[in-house]
Amino acid sequence: MKIVITGTPGTGKTIVADVLGKALKKRVVHINDFAKKKKLIIGKTRGSYVVDLKKLRKKLLDFDGVLESHLLCEFSLPKSVVFVLRCNPKVLAHRLQKRKYLRKKIKENLEVEALDYCTINAEKNYNKVYDIDTTNRTVSQVVKKIIAILKKKSKADKVDFSNYFMR
Repeated sequence: MKIVITGTPGTGKTIVADVLGKALKKRVVHINDFAKKKKLIIGKTRGSYVVDLKKLRKKLLDFDGVLESHLLCEFSLPKSVVFVLRCNPKVLAHRLQKRKYLRKKIKENLEVEALDYCTINAEKNYNKVYDIDTTNRTVSQVVKKIIAILKKKSKADKVDFSNYFMR
């Protein structure tokens, strides 16, 4: 089984995937590193790498473990359960500022988060999709929530940041 961790940059995907992989004793693949290593980068736009998604998907078809990337909502992988990490745009803005993101890139990512972009795409491409709000949770709490959902002992969070546009 593939456990896919996706969401807007800054929601906690990388650290959650690492801790979850350890907890479940599963291999973790960070797609950004994987794409570079497998030479799947086909360009660069606005400071970000462009990945050949068709080739990436093909290379991941037989994978078993934890996969992490904002790109994973863009296509389907069989035998996957998907967790979309979400974060209140106000908190997300602070996280991205700490990473020294450009103002324009921060604005784009906040809009993507408020519009449920990753969740909507994931729901188009996968059968099992669960939103997890990371805004006020520690990494440990997020991982425990994911494990509880996998064991069918918890449900996804109801997340709606559309009021971000009302400010």
